[in-house]
Amino acid sequence: MTQPQSVARAAAGMGVATAVSRLFGFVRVLVIAAVLGTTYLGNTFQASNSFSNVLFELLAAGALSAVLVPTFVELIDRGDEHEAERLAGNVLGRGLVWLGVVSVVAIAAAPWIARFLASGASSTSLRDAQVELSTFLLRFFIPQVLLYAFGTVAIAALYAKRRFAVTAVAPIGLTVVLVSALLVFRALAGPGNVDLDLALPEKLTLALGATLGVAAFVGVPAVALRLTGFRLRPRFDRGDPAVHRVLRLSGWAVFQHSMIGILLVTAIVIGNRVEGGVIAYQVAWVFFLAPYAVLAQPIHTTVLPELSLSAGRNDWTAFAGSLRWALDSMAVLVIPVSVAMVSLAEPGMRVVVFGEAAGGGVGLLAAGVASLATGLFFYGTFLLLARAYYALGDSRVPALVALVTALAGAAVMVVAGRAVDGSAVVAAIGIGHSVAYALGACVLAVGLSRRTGRAIVPAALPRALVVAAPLGAA
Repeated sequence: MTQPQSVARAAAGMGVATAVSRLFGFVRVLVIAAVLGTTYLGNTFQASNSFSNVLFELLAAGALSAVLVPTFVELIDRGDEHEAERLAGNVLGRGLVWLGVVSVVAIAAAPWIARFLASGASSTSLRDAQVELSTFLLRFFIPQVLLYAFGTVAIAALYAKRRFAVTAVAPIGLTVVLVSALLVFRALAGPGNVDLDLALPEKLTLALGATLGVAAFVGVPAVALRLTGFRLRPRFDRGDPAVHRVLRLSGWAVFQHSMIGILLVTAIVIGNRVEGGVIAYQVAWVFFLAPYAVLAQPIHTTVLPELSLSAGRNDWTAFAGSLRWALDSMAVLVIPVSVAMVSLAEPGMRVVVFGEAAGGGVGLLAAGVASLATGLFFYGTFLLLARAYYALGDSRVPALVALVTALAGAAVMVVAGRAVDGSAVVAAIGIGHSVAYALGACVLAVGLSRRTGRAIVPAALPRALVVAAPLGAA
């Protein structure tokens, strides 16, 4: 079997598993919207629950994911799994200590964090009510970063061992636990109750449900990795040059992942200007991620080991060829879907939403889906090209590009989001996100073309646009 064929087969298998997982993800976000509604209660829950993601992305995600995969690939492919276990344990041990300290500080600062997240509220009384509930929830949600650290190292090791499908289905555990908790919450609170003033059992149900859901999400790859014989446990060996190399690279990778945190924090603050804006954007984000996860991410994940091997051999023809194959595959698959999402956003949301999200929430959700979908191909391209730089051992360039373009996208969100009202606020957030990734993808493509001496452009782009044109006219 040729390299493109083997990569394509692995991508297809992961795509099927991811599709099943994303189906459960749709159920999760639709139940969140149905139970909490496009309301300020929904805004507060989603903003608080997202903060642990922001914290992890800003502080550790880069160090524990993209940088580790090429390193693990190199070690495992040469048969040195023991060294990979030792490296994973040392990185995890340092990550848990670092994130543990940050968690303690963040929990103490929860009232101030909550006030910042609610700063877009339209009145003082509303902001105070959001701050009170958010402070309670944050003290349960912030420690989730420790779970994310363990899960991310486990997933990186599974990627390096080419065990792709199990990582794709991990979110099913989160969905089952969180949906169960939301149903219990609705039974406790009563139908139609979306007030911010919740009783203690209702608050505990939301707080523990989300945190136990993350534990279930992390448990799937952790168990799967252990079943392969790979033993992941925190270690604290001193003077390890491999750990120092990973940490050196990860310093820049943290900046690259800060793009996610900057854009998400800005979206939360600006989205809270309108009732239901935060939860509408978060639900739209899940719909946006679905085609990326099913169509593009399997391509990224399966081509990354090939990029790492080609870079290690200084085979720039193979390196550029793998990148162009990935870009062509994404263009043909993603661009038509992106156009269809824009044109069908509103009727699609009318079909799928129910409960407290029905009615006025449809416009907010549709605005989020359509505006995010305009940048779907650029989002996938940016992440692919950033990983290509990691395969080259260079995390500085994608980090700097990510930081600058994230600030540009955040500026678009702030300026546009404050100039409009209603569903247009959510649309402004999505447009800012698309602008950031479009700029970043273009800059990285130019840089890789110069570095490899070969054009890094999708030759299939014209075909993809021809296929997409009728969908846009629908």
